[in-house]
Amino acid sequence: MDDSNIAAMFQMLDSSNKGSISFIQYKEALKTLGLCTADEVLKDDGHGITCEKFMREVCICPASLQAFARRF
Repeated sequence: MDDSNIAAMFQMLDSSNKGSISFIQYKEALKTLGLCTADEVLKDDGHGITCEKFMREVCICPASLQAFARRF
């Protein structure tokens, strides 16, 4: 998945154009993409997830990307 697709996904989640999404939206997006499991513990730092952070986190983990590739 290239950066434009990841950015487009973020924009769909950020329907109010605030420039950030909630931690819950972030975690659900990762689960939808197959990049984390339902029982995986992710830390919420209390801040919204920006597009830059979303893109960085989606692209950072090769094992997760391999899991994603197996789904498609």
